[in-house]
Amino acid sequence: MAERKPWEMMEDERPKPFEAFCIYRGMGLDRTIAKVAKQLSKSYQLMSRWASQYNWGERVAAWDREQDRVARESQLSEIAKMRNRHAKLATDMLAKAAAALEKLPPEEVKASDVSRMVEVASKLERLARGDVGEVVEERDGGEAVDPVQIYIPDNRRGLGN
Repeated sequence: MAERKPWEMMEDERPKPFEAFCIYRGMGLDRTIAKVAKQLSKSYQLMSRWASQYNWGERVAAWDREQDRVARESQLSEIAKMRNRHAKLATDMLAKAAAALEKLPPEEVKASDVSRMVEVASKLERLARGDVGEVVEERDGGEAVDPVQIYIPDNRRGLGN
């Protein structure tokens, strides 16, 4: 049998206290025992007793952590799907640029257009596949100790935890 999660009904918990806990849990960060008492038309003292007896604080903290984990997992999944779409788009663009180059007579090729298409598609593919991005060089007349600065965007790799 699967281990019971803290936000699920406890073995010794009755239905009414669990209903109250579910309302408390569902209130999100604005949750208070007083709001649960008001919503259920019960006394604050009763809700406080249930909250203490059934450990609402720790249970709801576990619920919040789980919701955060699920949201992060979903976001990382969406980012992976986006990167795959962008990488496919970039490789399609590169293929079209190569095909266009082959079909055009050399005198009709506008180098700037083809160059720009290849540059954009290559950059998109690199970024979509998690490459570090661009290297940015800063110069100040040769007086800097470290004249080259490398920009590495936070691409969220390795956060599959």
